[in-house]
Amino acid sequence: MNTGKYLILNNGKDITADVKLCQYNSDTGRYDVTFKNGKTYPYGYQSIEWLKNPEILNPALVHITHDNRELFKIQDTLVFHAKVTDYWYIRFSDGSERSYDWRDIKIVASCLGESEAQNCMSYLRQQASINELKSKDGEILLQRQYEKLDFVGDDTAMAIYLNPKKHKVHTYHKSNFIFPFGGNASQFKAVENALNNQISVIQGPPGTGKTQTILNIIANLLVDGKTVQIVSNNNSATTNVLEKLSSLKYNMGFLVAPLGNSDNKKAFVQDQTGLYPDLPGRRMDTDKQSELREKIQSHVKELSDIFSKQERLAQVRLELDSILLEIKYFQQYCSETGFACSDIKPRRSLKSKRLMQLWQECNEFSEKERAVSFWYKIKSIFVYGISDWNFYKNNLSTIITFLQSMFYQARKSELSDEIVTLEKKLEAIDAKETMCEQTDLSMDYLRAKLFEWYGNKLKRVMFTEEDLWKNSGDVVKEYPIVLSTTFSSRSSLKDVIYDYLIMDEASQVDVTTGALALSCAKNAVIVGDLKQLPNVIKDDMRKRSDAVFNSYKLPKGYSFSENSFLKSVCGILPNAPPTLLREHYRCHPKIIGFCNQKFYNNELVVMTEEHGEPDTLEVFKTAVGDHQRDHINQRQVDVTIQEVFPMLKDVNMENVGIIAPYKDQVAAIVHQLDTDKIEVHTVHKFQGREKDTIVLNTVDDVATDFSDDPYLLNVAVSRAKKRLFLVVSSNEQPKDSNIGDLIAYIEYNNFQVVQSEIYSVFDLLYRQYTDARIAFLKKHPHVSAYDSENLMYGAIVDLLHSRPQLSLNVICHQPLNMLIRDPKRLNDEECRYAMNTATHIDFLIYNRISKKPILAIEVDGFHYHKPGTPQYEHDRMKDHILELYRIPLLRFATNGSGEMAKIRQALDEYEKRR
Repeated sequence: MNTGKYLILNNGKDITADVKLCQYNSDTGRYDVTFKNGKTYPYGYQSIEWLKNPEILNPALVHITHDNRELFKIQDTLVFHAKVTDYWYIRFSDGSERSYDWRDIKIVASCLGESEAQNCMSYLRQQASINELKSKDGEILLQRQYEKLDFVGDDTAMAIYLNPKKHKVHTYHKSNFIFPFGGNASQFKAVENALNNQISVIQGPPGTGKTQTILNIIANLLVDGKTVQIVSNNNSATTNVLEKLSSLKYNMGFLVAPLGNSDNKKAFVQDQTGLYPDLPGRRMDTDKQSELREKIQSHVKELSDIFSKQERLAQVRLELDSILLEIKYFQQYCSETGFACSDIKPRRSLKSKRLMQLWQECNEFSEKERAVSFWYKIKSIFVYGISDWNFYKNNLSTIITFLQSMFYQARKSELSDEIVTLEKKLEAIDAKETMCEQTDLSMDYLRAKLFEWYGNKLKRVMFTEEDLWKNSGDVVKEYPIVLSTTFSSRSSLKDVIYDYLIMDEASQVDVTTGALALSCAKNAVIVGDLKQLPNVIKDDMRKRSDAVFNSYKLPKGYSFSENSFLKSVCGILPNAPPTLLREHYRCHPKIIGFCNQKFYNNELVVMTEEHGEPDTLEVFKTAVGDHQRDHINQRQVDVTIQEVFPMLKDVNMENVGIIAPYKDQVAAIVHQLDTDKIEVHTVHKFQGREKDTIVLNTVDDVATDFSDDPYLLNVAVSRAKKRLFLVVSSNEQPKDSNIGDLIAYIEYNNFQVVQSEIYSVFDLLYRQYTDARIAFLKKHPHVSAYDSENLMYGAIVDLLHSRPQLSLNVICHQPLNMLIRDPKRLNDEECRYAMNTATHIDFLIYNRISKKPILAIEVDGFHYHKPGTPQYEHDRMKDHILELYRIPLLRFATNGSGEMAKIRQALDEYEKRR
């Protein structure tokens, strides 16, 4: 029989190779089968299955494994579809043939048979062909890696990246995780996401414990008998993992193979001892393992409650610090405006929420230009406990300012009380002891599993360099943790598909190199920080890569020049669940506070504490002038050495770092230093490092796109643990530049804001007022203007969320008299109007770093604000006042349209001015 066309099964057994002829005998209702020995036998109709017209597959697009051994040198692959199952008939290049029941083999198809995946792979190969990393003989190394990649299993993470429309991120349902390396709420969540999703993303801002999270993921993979390759753009990140596991405390370095380039491979082979270490674990039967897992989960549940309290304590402390600073500015405002706090004392202590309600109701009288009503005074006595009616003889502006003062004091008291309560609860729980017990139990379980697999082995297999590519499967069984650079991920061990790939510092990995690494693992955890420095791309490379990208029709997420690999994954695979590591443990709250507000939208939970340090943040400004020459600013060098260093005389200089955006400035500083104990580097070289004290030179007299880069500034500031000194020029910086925001932040927190004609926004006060105001508006739907304000507020909030890089917030009903510090530009009528407490801006968009107003928005009811009405004249007066103080204004009628497009345009113009 022609095995290329037919397959004869006798009761499910392949007899094709022995059959010469098979015919159906209609007279007998049987099959007459003639064998090659010439004998013919009749077979019942039900026992013979004659399969024809097989499906012909390209052997290059299928990998087949039988009895845990991959079949190689396949020439032809035919698939016959039988009644019960499929049979794969395979011809090998040595002339042998064999059929396999589909149920007895493992089949992995290559996604490169799909047009979408082919197209994306073609693009990546072309990008790899222009890569600048070459061998000594001029060969492009990345291109060579891609040329070898002719098969991408549809079960690998790369298949999803190449064709996300067809291949979706698989989810699992695992639980009962262990945490032998400790952790916190977001780290626990990151581990859970990583092990329950084929691809997940962990965003780890500075000081949030990325390495700790990675170690916990590794521990859970070891427990499940999985293999993992850990890669990063350079060896420093993976070295952290190796050092931690190899420490005397854990003694797990024997599980790790630090491979990658040829030098690392040689070192690994040479450093083998042929012996296992003395494992600290012990044999543990199944029942005891189950009991231990239950104890671990009980502790994890208890810790979740502790984490919640710790997070709340950190947030309350931060709010209290912020409100105490804002109270200082409010007191300054009161002093400048001549407001004296009344000696009215309510009969009962009022909560800040109650005071907000009182303020809202009082505002109604102000907006309707009416005196406080009799019934309101009666309510004040019984509900709020304010029984002195003389208090309401004051004008409404005084009454509202008094309520604001009472709010601050009430909120301060509430936060202080909550801090005491939370501290007592945490002391009673002993959070530290609970965490120690959990880590000990988790480590006991992990060691028990390791002892189960390695404890009885005496002599260890010694591998040669040849084994790394000939017997790579045996190597990874012995060393389930493999370390490598991202570039060398495929060549560390030949043809190994790991269970997991963990890519650290993915924001510094380019698209082509990162995609290559995904090809060697079924699951992937992508770790990095979108707010940190991305991979550096030279202008020439950018132009060439853009030309390649523009020749393909692919989503922008694949663009080499516009994306780090982390950013690419986030854009291409939005269903890969991201986890933000929120708890920050490195920097002083004031230092990381800038990064949190500016870059992380206040999502970080600052776990460090402030102890009233007076010199955490300092700005040193050089004289106005043109001091920069060829990326060197000698005046900033002089200020650094002559003015900043004297403040560090009692500091260990080994704990001091100096950072500049340019290498020329670094060289100039090093040349003039009289000590080699201080590290001086560019921001790029300092990424991943930290020092107690950081001195940051901006170099440029006026911030440029490079020195003002947000990623650059975020990395530079977050290197400082205890103190940050900023050395800048006194030259006027671009409006609301990143460096300008840092200067404003430092001055605001040091209570050294330069006097101007405009007050800063009372951020905390009016954010909480806005929440109360919106809640109030929702209860009064019968007033049309309120509905429009409600809708406008929600739309503005959504718009600002889509532009986090602008660091903007919005508040509702900002009184004009609390913005204008000096009314000297106003005539008498304008002054009376502006200082009236009823005069407010419907919505004020402001910079949350400097607290300065950016854009005023007014929503005008059509009939109430139409020409000829008193309100129309007031509107024109307000317009003129805002124009005098250079506060941009947009005014919208409730019967108009296109509001959000105009706000977007205003924000676009603001961003261009930055």
